[in-house]
Amino acid sequence: MKSILVATDGSDGADRAVDYAARLAKTEGCDLLIANVIGGGLPENVFRQFTHAEQAWLREQLEAVSKHILTAARERAQAAGAATVLLESRSGDVAQSIVEIAQEKDVATIVVGKRGVGRVAGLLLGSISQKIVSLAPKPVTVVP
Repeated sequence: MKSILVATDGSDGADRAVDYAARLAKTEGCDLLIANVIGGGLPENVFRQFTHAEQAWLREQLEAVSKHILTAARERAQAAGAATVLLESRSGDVAQSIVEIAQEKDVATIVVGKRGVGRVAGLLLGSISQKIVSLAPKPVTVVP
């Protein structure tokens, strides 16, 4: 197995997915790529109503949150035994971005949580995990 991609939004469900993926990466002796997608909950037409300064501030805040989520997930994965942990932050449509990352990085499998923390605050939802399953050209494991 080359590498495993796990998507996280920092929710309890995503933490369970990170734990599972880290154990799998340890067992298979492969890299673990942890991804977080920002901005998936804010419609573009709403975002464009903000001033340029407000948009820049909001992007900075979202990037800071993403960095925090990814850092916590990396620590969790390393504690679970994953040797090599890589991080990826993107913005855009959550499901499509996860699928694009999987294709670009040529991962062997994708791991996602069943449900995230909410449409605006969260980045993975039950509907998102279902969309990833339907779009992904790779095997997908949905962790309850």
